[in-house]
Amino acid sequence: MKVKKQTRKEFLNDVSKLGAATLVGATWLSACSSPSGQSESSSAEAVSAPPTEPEPAAEEEPAPTQLAADACEDLSGLTEQELAMREQLKYVAQSEKEGQVCTNCRFWQAPETEGSCGGCQLIKGSIHPNGWCASWVAMPADAS
Repeated sequence: MKVKKQTRKEFLNDVSKLGAATLVGATWLSACSSPSGQSESSSAEAVSAPPTEPEPAAEEEPAPTQLAADACEDLSGLTEQELAMREQLKYVAQSEKEGQVCTNCRFWQAPETEGSCGGCQLIKGSIHPNGWCASWVAMPADAS
């Protein structure tokens, strides 16, 4: 059996892909906490494979925010990597998924003043309360 030698260019390409994957993985892991006492290995498994089926929405859905759809579009100050993460997670300012909006996601960070843009533990920049991304996970029932 003949084994093909890897060129320096191929090796460096592979290493850069591994570095990018590590950066994305670290971002996901840093955003996750295990308040329910999960072990670190089970948390890592949950992060590496986003849920294929969305969890059912809480019985009491929050009222849609009356903030303009384009109110949270200021992306100045974000790096190319942060912009790429928004795109990779398919963030949109207005959710088309019934019962799934940023305000009822586990990663939502409420704004300091009501009626303004919030934040996200996974995506940098301003986040619309009625937004959605591919990493949406239902807020735990015991969270306020």
